[in-house]
Amino acid sequence: MNLSAYGKMADVPLDASPLQLHTQGRYSQKTFELIGRLRVRWENGFWNEWVAMFGNGQIGWLAEAQGFYAMCFESTSMKEIPDPNSLIPGKEILLSRGKHSLALSYQVQDIKKATCIGSEGELPFLAPIGRQSLSVDLSNLDDAYACMEYCGKQFRLFYGEYVEFDKFQFSNLRELDGW
Repeated sequence: MNLSAYGKMADVPLDASPLQLHTQGRYSQKTFELIGRLRVRWENGFWNEWVAMFGNGQIGWLAEAQGFYAMCFESTSMKEIPDPNSLIPGKEILLSRGKHSLALSYQVQDIKKATCIGSEGELPFLAPIGRQSLSVDLSNLDDAYACMEYCGKQFRLFYGEYVEFDKFQFSNLRELDGW
């Protein structure tokens, strides 16, 4: 994966996140470091998408929104891309993680028009301020999480799971007044 400092010059609006660039953590018994961030706005609020670099070179995305955290990994195995106009909250979608894996049923949780309002650090794609996308969050009964992102003619699919903050065993967190 080619990472670049696309967000190096962008300003990221202040938020109350305890995470910051160079925060380290653990997921699935592997260590990672946060090396980049997108700050995203939608009509009802904001969220962060952190680029997590694992020791073996794998890239993950740590989504942080309203006290919830999900670790996700991009999939390149999607054969059929769902038409975003056919998606509504509650709709069931079958997604497969690869050629030889069984398709799992996911339910559309929400659909948001999102705008990048800032970025910093190293990112695997260009994310200028004002970049717009359609973000579709999905989950299933096994607490699995998936996200589909439509940005122009580009489509990206991520698989992951929700994880409690303390399970990441974070270090080098940002100091916040009053915490």
